[in-house]
Amino acid sequence: MPPARPSASASASAGKDAVSTAAAAAAAKAAADTASNLATTSRTVLIADARTGQIWRPLEWKKIMAGYTRKGTLLKLCNSSKQTEYALQPGFGSAIPRGSGTGFEKNVPFACICFSREMANPSSVEPFDAKPPGPPVFYSYVMCAADQRGHIYATDFVRNRYWLVARTGVAGTSVCFNAVRRREIIIALADRSIHCYNIDNCQLVAKLPVFHQSAAHHIAVHPTRPLAISTSNTEAILWDTESWERRRILVGSASGVQQVIFSKDGLSIVAAFEDGSIFFWMIDSFSLQWRITLDQMTGAVSGAEMNTTQLLTSPRFSYFALSYNGELFAFSGLSSTVYVWNMVEKRLLHEILIPAFHSTLIVQIEFVGPTNLLALLSSTGVLIFIDAAEAKFAGQLQGRHRFHSFATSPDGLVLASILLDAKHAVSLVRLDAILYPEETHGVLNEDQQLESRSRSQAPKPETKRAIVTMEQPKTFYDLVESKEETSVLNKRKLARFLAHYGEYPAQYRPLIWRFLLKLPESRAGYEALLDQGVHPSFKDFRKRFPLKSDRKAKSMEKILSCLAFWSPIFENLDYLPAMVFPFASLFANDLFSGLETIMTVIINWCQKWWEYYPNPPIDCLDMLEDMLGYHDPELLAHFVQEKVTSQIYAWSMMQSFFSDLFSRSDWLKLWDHLLSQPPSFMYHFILAYILSFRASLLDTRGVADFKFFFQRRNAANVTRILHKAYDLQSMTPDSVSPATFLAPFTPCIRGEYPVFNKYPEFIVNYQTHMREKIRADETEYLRKRRMADEVSRLTEELRKDKRAWESADWKMDQMVEKWWDQMMGKLCGVCPIACPSTAYPLPRRLIRHQRMLGQEEARLATQSHLDTAEKEQRAAAMQQIADARRAFIDQQVSSTEQHISSISRAVGRNRRERDQAADHEQIDKAFKEVENEWLRRRDEMVKTRGELASIQQARIRRLVEHAEDTS
Repeated sequence: MPPARPSASASASAGKDAVSTAAAAAAAKAAADTASNLATTSRTVLIADARTGQIWRPLEWKKIMAGYTRKGTLLKLCNSSKQTEYALQPGFGSAIPRGSGTGFEKNVPFACICFSREMANPSSVEPFDAKPPGPPVFYSYVMCAADQRGHIYATDFVRNRYWLVARTGVAGTSVCFNAVRRREIIIALADRSIHCYNIDNCQLVAKLPVFHQSAAHHIAVHPTRPLAISTSNTEAILWDTESWERRRILVGSASGVQQVIFSKDGLSIVAAFEDGSIFFWMIDSFSLQWRITLDQMTGAVSGAEMNTTQLLTSPRFSYFALSYNGELFAFSGLSSTVYVWNMVEKRLLHEILIPAFHSTLIVQIEFVGPTNLLALLSSTGVLIFIDAAEAKFAGQLQGRHRFHSFATSPDGLVLASILLDAKHAVSLVRLDAILYPEETHGVLNEDQQLESRSRSQAPKPETKRAIVTMEQPKTFYDLVESKEETSVLNKRKLARFLAHYGEYPAQYRPLIWRFLLKLPESRAGYEALLDQGVHPSFKDFRKRFPLKSDRKAKSMEKILSCLAFWSPIFENLDYLPAMVFPFASLFANDLFSGLETIMTVIINWCQKWWEYYPNPPIDCLDMLEDMLGYHDPELLAHFVQEKVTSQIYAWSMMQSFFSDLFSRSDWLKLWDHLLSQPPSFMYHFILAYILSFRASLLDTRGVADFKFFFQRRNAANVTRILHKAYDLQSMTPDSVSPATFLAPFTPCIRGEYPVFNKYPEFIVNYQTHMREKIRADETEYLRKRRMADEVSRLTEELRKDKRAWESADWKMDQMVEKWWDQMMGKLCGVCPIACPSTAYPLPRRLIRHQRMLGQEEARLATQSHLDTAEKEQRAAAMQQIADARRAFIDQQVSSTEQHISSISRAVGRNRRERDQAADHEQIDKAFKEVENEWLRRRDEMVKTRGELASIQQARIRRLVEHAEDTS
């Protein structure tokens, strides 16, 4: 029991003189003005110079214990004192004169705080007859606080007292109560030591050996067994709190450990590491139960924030928390995103993004008592509460001060915090407005918005599903546009803002784009596309497009796969990654909204792009040529003269959504205007970009120079080009305006994603079929190549084994021969024939010699038997291995021979066919020769017959002439 503090009457009587009352009043006023700007009321206690004291005045204590006081600060412990001519009386706001002289104020910051479990039943306090409002409360626990000079204070609310437990002289880094012996506290100090004190007798119970390489920043105790875990930046050590001995070092110095605790049921140990992985081990066998890796956390870190390594290694008070019933596990190691897992089903339940914590870190996370409420503290000192089970905002704790760290009571009704701008003060407040908003009518801050991305595939309970449906019946656009006159965000205000500033704020740009595009927020469709995994066309995406950030590569892989599963046309577009990458980078922290944004842009701003696939959009490019011919015929004639088509000066920049032409900031500014205008405005911007470089283009010659100009980033002022585009939009007549050619903006339908088939399906289907065939051929080729490599490897291993076996046998023979030569040399050294001078002790020497020979022969026989057995075993093992490999090789040889025989048969068949063809050719040639010979002989016979006929006619003619002459 701590020593009693002097009463108010005793302290007043000690200072009775003529000016005691006035001096006390003056000292109290001075303390109120100088004690770190903290109001000295009946709930403020200065504890720096006191060993013990009373917390509240008796009447105030009764009101608080009875539950009548629930609003405002219950208690404020100030670790400060007024070293002046007056000594403050702790707990009463009065002062006692001490001496004369000028004084100074001394403030000592607190380092850590904690609550114990319920230790005692509250005393019966019934000062009033009326029933206290709200739920009952029992302050049957003790709060412990340690400051940076090593003072440890305990505060017992039931006894209405505080007291100094110990002075260590070293700043504390973490403190907690022992779960087995609940009147003991375990505190880690900055000098790497760990102490245990009893808060009743203020005695040191144990001082643990220094095993940590750095100061421990977290201590966790087992709920039922005498075990504790201390965690530092280099290792985590498991202690036995009965013998105060080290039982196990859980992680080594190179592990990068963040936090290690016990599960609520006491069966597991949970550890988080700096690489983003989380392990669950059995406490007795240390066997791995479950592992969570960084790949399972889909939320990425935006480019404006720190990289993942810096986020995971940033110092914090806590990185994760387990709910009271052990069903929920929450992790906050990455920026402003909280990941909630269902421990029973071992699945990711929610991925909650908190816009209020943008560009900040969540330095502390803790479940509030037995509820599912999560208390989240940012690095800027903002403390909010969310419902981890339902993924919705619950409230925010606000006041004149921000918060450095906090601790909640076991029942969750009281929160103690160290103030950020006054670290020498610990403030206690009630959380009734957060836990019981209906009964206390607490007004919550509605400025905070939470965005939940559910990853659950299993249906939730019907009651929870109904409540969520009633609270969120509309999309983000519907909720904002439902009251245009009173809402903060509407199109009219955004148009005025964009016209004045030229771009939207970078912090709210994703939110504004979601509003302008009227995203459908179809969670079911997104989950269906995401669950199909990585599309085969993008499995080698990281090899083709290596990115420095692995998280961005995963985001791109997921978005491209979802688009390919959504429509087959996108698995054949080579320029699709260039279109998607800028949007994926902007929505890296929200892939769900990023995918729907890209879908909406493709449906509206890419109208008629793929109607002539795989050719460019001929209709859109013809429309752009008509616009150029209307506004600048001379430039169009120059393009025609140089044979520069619209595919060069327009389609090349359209394929990447202008990301190749502008920097990131200019590209974002451009799309702020494009998304705020109809889809036809994009073609006015293309024309404005071309006309902005009119003089340079008129001076350019050659198609190669034009390609070089339009495929690189030029020195362009995007603001001036946008102004020119707006002027062109107002000056373009309807006959050539793209607004008459393209459909107006149409948002995606709610409930499910629309079907996108505005392309030649037979061409896309044929390309898909050919790609699948090529992919199958590559797989078969790789399989055969792996089989051939395996056969070669096994053959080489057999050769090595054979050489090793032969070498081992040769070495064994050499060793046996060497040993035999040595033994024969020793025996020759004791032979009596070789030593004639030792004739007298000959019989004794002979006996000893024979005995040695017998022992040596026995040993040699045994050794030979053992060597023979060992060689037989080795030979049998090697024979088995050789048989197995021979069988495998025989099988491979058999299959190879079969393959060779089939090839030989095919070759023989081809050879026979070739021989038959050659024979037929020779026969045809011979027949041709015979035919030609017969034709030649026929011609000769005909000629001979003609000659004979002519001779016969001549003879007849001569006979006739001779007859005429004779007559």
